[in-house]
Amino acid sequence: MSVLNILFVGSDEVARSIAKKSDSRDVDNYVYKDLKEGGLFSTISILRPNNYPDKPKPFFTSLTVSDFGIIEVNKVDGPFGEVIVSMASAGIKDGFVIINPSEGEWVDDSQVKTLLQQAGLSDWEFIENDGVIIREKLIEVLNQIKPNDDEGFVVAVDQAFTVKGVGLVAVGHVQSGKVKKHDELILAGSEGNAIARSLQVMDLDVEVANIGDRVGLAMRTAGPFREDLLGKGSILADSNERFVVESTSTFELNKAAFQKNELNAGDVVHLCSDLQFVVGRIREISDYIQIDWDFPIVLNKSSQRNPLIVQLEANPRIMGSAKFK
Repeated sequence: MSVLNILFVGSDEVARSIAKKSDSRDVDNYVYKDLKEGGLFSTISILRPNNYPDKPKPFFTSLTVSDFGIIEVNKVDGPFGEVIVSMASAGIKDGFVIINPSEGEWVDDSQVKTLLQQAGLSDWEFIENDGVIIREKLIEVLNQIKPNDDEGFVVAVDQAFTVKGVGLVAVGHVQSGKVKKHDELILAGSEGNAIARSLQVMDLDVEVANIGDRVGLAMRTAGPFREDLLGKGSILADSNERFVVESTSTFELNKAAFQKNELNAGDVVHLCSDLQFVVGRIREISDYIQIDWDFPIVLNKSSQRNPLIVQLEANPRIMGSAKFK
């Protein structure tokens, strides 16, 4: 079973025309299941950040778990520019553009195309505002996915809570590998372990959660497992070996397109990685940037995605991606 996680910036109406709304918090989730041979499903999972651009955090954290993008363009403005350069910095090289002007507005297709090319998204495709057509095209993309299930599993946690009669539950996105019922879980950067007592995907009990799935894990903890550290931005995995925990980091910044602002010593920025959104202050800038974090960050050394650096006072707010030393 394959899953395509899509970051969608646009209206609830258009998202609902593509897939069924299943969850709504700071990020709305819409799901469509495509039945395959043998009774298996491939899944389109759309993530739509609420209240963007006024509330940027859900948008930036969603970037770190998405593989494909869709932008509904109502007008060409600052938020549109921020979205496309953020998608490019996050490595989301494939996506769709829906031209759907607001009442009284006019959108120049050629201008949008030029801006996409300048941002580094030249492979994005313009598509008609028709939910059925968009869904069919997404299924074509989905069918080309060949997930690598051989590597160890990593789950980026979105939320954690305790359920009476069930115990500790974590909900998150499977970033790599697959997690199975009764697997041992570690909390990256911490001691102790837990056992996956049961798994749910799309409100269904399952034996296995695959890469791309949004999974609910009911856990039985053992040893010095730090339940107080389990929450949005924490990581569950099969091993601690691929992770490093840093309170101070040194990295090279790959600056985002259209970003004219310069970072300086003393500036406050945020790191976005695997749903983490951690604030830090720049200590020193030379050939590299050295930064002290308010809370230790967890970096996955095997990840193909570079973490993002965001400065909430900048315009655009995405500064670029970070290559850590």
